[in-house]
Amino acid sequence: MTQYIRLQEANCRNCLRCVRVCPTKAMTYIDHQPIIIENECILCGKCYAICPHSAKKVNSDLLKVKKWLEQKEKVILSVAPSFVAIWPKFKQLEKALLEKGFFAIEETAIGAKLVSESYSLLLEEKKMKNIISTCCPAVVSLVEKEYGDLVDQLAPIVSPMIAHGKDIKNRYPDAKVVFLSPCIAKQKEKDDIRFDQAIDATISMADCFDFIGLTCLDGEEWDDFEGSIARLYPTPGGILKTLPREKNYKKVNVEGVDRIKHVLDSIRNDMLEGYFFEMSACHESCMGGPLLTHCEHNEWLGQSVIRNSVDENKKIMANKHEIPLNVKWENEDIQRPHHTEEEIQDMLYMMGKTNVDKELNCGACGYETCRDKAIAVLDGKADPKICLPNALEHAESISSLIIENTPNGIIVLDEYRNILEINPSAKLMLDLENVNVIGLPLGSILPDNELIELINTVRRVQYHRAHYAQYNRTFDHAIMKLDEGDYVVLILMDLTVEETKERVMKQIRQQTVEITQQVIDDQMRTVQEIASLLGETTAKSKVALTRLKKAMEEDD
Repeated sequence: MTQYIRLQEANCRNCLRCVRVCPTKAMTYIDHQPIIIENECILCGKCYAICPHSAKKVNSDLLKVKKWLEQKEKVILSVAPSFVAIWPKFKQLEKALLEKGFFAIEETAIGAKLVSESYSLLLEEKKMKNIISTCCPAVVSLVEKEYGDLVDQLAPIVSPMIAHGKDIKNRYPDAKVVFLSPCIAKQKEKDDIRFDQAIDATISMADCFDFIGLTCLDGEEWDDFEGSIARLYPTPGGILKTLPREKNYKKVNVEGVDRIKHVLDSIRNDMLEGYFFEMSACHESCMGGPLLTHCEHNEWLGQSVIRNSVDENKKIMANKHEIPLNVKWENEDIQRPHHTEEEIQDMLYMMGKTNVDKELNCGACGYETCRDKAIAVLDGKADPKICLPNALEHAESISSLIIENTPNGIIVLDEYRNILEINPSAKLMLDLENVNVIGLPLGSILPDNELIELINTVRRVQYHRAHYAQYNRTFDHAIMKLDEGDYVVLILMDLTVEETKERVMKQIRQQTVEITQQVIDDQMRTVQEIASLLGETTAKSKVALTRLKKAMEEDD
């Protein structure tokens, strides 16, 4: 199965923008990874257009087209009218592409003319309850997938791209037809077996720009042709402007999937009848196509160039064609699991939505309501842990828990250096547990002029140590000025115990020194006494030995 939008997980920054803008919630985010549910995706391209991190990559047939050109195949390019948002000069674009080896360059507006002729015929016949235009494949996919009961109100006519492809193949049976597209959904439309391979490949306008390297220039060079009013197709209401006036149907154009869904809901509820709806998934119609968003373009310049090159009075009248342009749309309603109210409520509770007040419906997770998110979780399409209000509440509760239970005292001062907040530890340190000090000046509880001066001049973080005789405590003060507002946070770290320990340790060290000195002195005295005794004994021994020696000599 072709992946028309591929995810580059390594580039994803978990911003959830794609999930929020996806109109069918085919874009999901599970286990910290974005996932596209292919069978629910209508390829509107909103996820690709909004991604600022290049985490989405669109499929391209450019390499295939280059190979055809290298092999000298007869390659004909069908250029969607929205090209003028990038290249206002058609002749300039045509010349550059012919030089690259294309056999011919034609405007898709030729196919749009055939489609308008078929639409005019439908309006004259007045057989359909409502007529929904089928030029936008994303709209067709939306109806087939989510409003299958309304497929009979889709105009049974192919899009201008397919009509032009069929027309080219009729004239050049051996040609390869390539569509220059502003739209991702056109890639899937090209592969639809219902269209008999009318289009062989699609390339984006960004691909084409890189391929030919053509610089955008101001000006208009555009040959006229019969039915050239069809060039209005990519502009808002452009299809309607090509059709003649008639009384069978009221004509309305609708842009954007969300607004289209509202209209389709109204049709489903039998609130609308006798309308021709021009529907485009993109705001500003094809001029706002997703493949234009990642390259430099000017949709307003493009619209003005188109309007200046057509005569809006020359409407396109009804006409039958030899080329078959009819198509049968299919009911492909997505079968979604059904969940009981009890299951939904249980999931809401597990998500922390324990009561209605907790259901903020902020949409940050990508779902309009918390209930929708709970259903998506039950469907396996969403992560129940992703909830911004819950995360903020959790962070605030942790912060409050830390502030309330930290052993350090915390005092917040307002711009006048009066006490704005004080935590329980600070009250305990300063014997203020039964005193309300909110609004009092700091000096009333911490009378230290040097501290007050530091608070008034602090820019970032400073430290100060002081002893308060009235509390019999010594504090280290960390003084911080907050970036927002003129608030100062004072953190008190009680050093009294440490100082007491230090005094005790100092006394112990002094006593140890004194005892050591006493022991040394005693030992010295003992040594001296031993030395004295040894000296006296030695003298006596010497006298005795001398006498013995003398006696022995006398005997001799």
